[in-house]
Amino acid sequence: MVDEDTSAFRVFVEEIDPIPFILGTSLTLAFIALAALRTEWIQTQVDTAFQVFGEGLAWLYLGSVFLITMVGIWLMCSKYGKIKLGDGDPDYSYFSYFAMFFSAGLSAGIVFFGPVEALTHYAAPSPLFEGVEAETDAAIVPAIAYAIFHYGISAWAGYLAIGIPVAYYVYREGAPFRTSTVLYPIVGKDGLDGVVGKTIDTLAVVATLGGIATGLGFIATQLLAGIEFQTGATFGNVETLIIIVGITIVFVASLLVGVDRGIRRLSDFNLGIMGILLVVALVLGPTLGVLNTGVAAVGTYVNNFFSMMLFSGSGTEGGTAWASFWTVFYWSWWLAWAPFVGLFLARISEGRTIREVIFTAYVAMTSVSIVWFSVVGGTSVLLEHGGAANLLSPIGEYGDGVAGFILFGALPLGEIWIGLFFILVVTFFATSADSSTLAVAMLTTGGKARPSRINRLFWGVLQGIIASILVVLGGAAALRSSVIITGVPFAVICLLSIFVFISHLGDRHGSSLFQEDANWVRQPSRSEETSASQEPAADD
Repeated sequence: MVDEDTSAFRVFVEEIDPIPFILGTSLTLAFIALAALRTEWIQTQVDTAFQVFGEGLAWLYLGSVFLITMVGIWLMCSKYGKIKLGDGDPDYSYFSYFAMFFSAGLSAGIVFFGPVEALTHYAAPSPLFEGVEAETDAAIVPAIAYAIFHYGISAWAGYLAIGIPVAYYVYREGAPFRTSTVLYPIVGKDGLDGVVGKTIDTLAVVATLGGIATGLGFIATQLLAGIEFQTGATFGNVETLIIIVGITIVFVASLLVGVDRGIRRLSDFNLGIMGILLVVALVLGPTLGVLNTGVAAVGTYVNNFFSMMLFSGSGTEGGTAWASFWTVFYWSWWLAWAPFVGLFLARISEGRTIREVIFTAYVAMTSVSIVWFSVVGGTSVLLEHGGAANLLSPIGEYGDGVAGFILFGALPLGEIWIGLFFILVVTFFATSADSSTLAVAMLTTGGKARPSRINRLFWGVLQGIIASILVVLGGAAALRSSVIITGVPFAVICLLSIFVFISHLGDRHGSSLFQEDANWVRQPSRSEETSASQEPAADD
């Protein structure tokens, strides 16, 4: 047993890529130390960063996500959409592929904000819709439309900007599983170990840790709010830490089992519970009202898509602060998650075409988001508007996280649905934490497809610690501010990635997809390399 432990530790040490591992760990530990020693100073700096980055760089977030989204649409419809990411058949059924991609990409967001975001916009409408008064009939449809917008096709742009290029370079040209691989056509395989490549991988580690800690923090506050609302118990910092430790144990256990036996099964389970709650809200809630407002909200989303995409709030009263608090925050969150969701997407997309991957994100994923926010968000708004349930007052007292528990508790057999919602909150986040930890482990091992269990355990525990600190520092406000900071560099990297990729496709495939460059010989795919190296399947 001792020999096995020693061997496992030796593998962990030998696989480490020193620069991203040491720098990523050092920056994280430095933040933890500062937060512990100078808590008030850190709180002030985080608040200041929200204003500087959230309002001052709104143009960068809005413009980059807009461009990447448009390029993605073009790429899906172009001849390049036919290109296959590797040889052979996909490793997973389409349902499992969809479930893993969806769970990794949205996780905490869709369960935390699904019941509350539209309700929040109903109580405080976006300045984009001038003349709409709060808590009126006119506020209902725009409120649901904005919730749909924040989880529509734009949410997936950053993931695709990293995931598709990395998958192409890995499976067709033998590049490693690293975020810096997006620069492969510029620097070459050897150049990825240079200053630029190591810098990008280190930034990816920091951004991933900040992004996933934000999600874990939101889930922790949601669970605490729900328990406090249901039982009347109050929680201090110690109880908060216990909750986060509990969630961390759940996702680390799933992660150590592996992609096939852990992440895939948990993702399938998530969609099943989500489907049940969706049907419950639609059938037991104000069905006709939800359907009518949902259809109208989709129309508003489509008609105002470009205005919403580029709305920075400039020129409207309170608009800049509103845009920073909502759209800029979301875009920075998605961009901060782009390194890990992109790598995870690349990891599971072998054998699929570029068009299939983008279609899954832009059409299949967005359709589920539309249905979820129309039904769950619409039910919240209509119950509040019609006086059938009181959600806004408890939200003001306990926080946004309580909305889902109130919503499902207001329906017939509410205790059952509250229990299912509680389970969904935990397991949905666990899948994102799983995939993010796997991505960080790949980033800090030079792109190893199956990092050791000790590596994954190390980063999983560290993510839980960061989330604990952010929640204790200032709850949701600290979480928003931290992710806006960590998302900044990847607004630029995602833009660079997608345009380098488009250029590379033109060079490789020219005017015909079936007449490849005579000088180009396809390298072994990652799955072929993995098979050749005979890495243990149990460490998947």
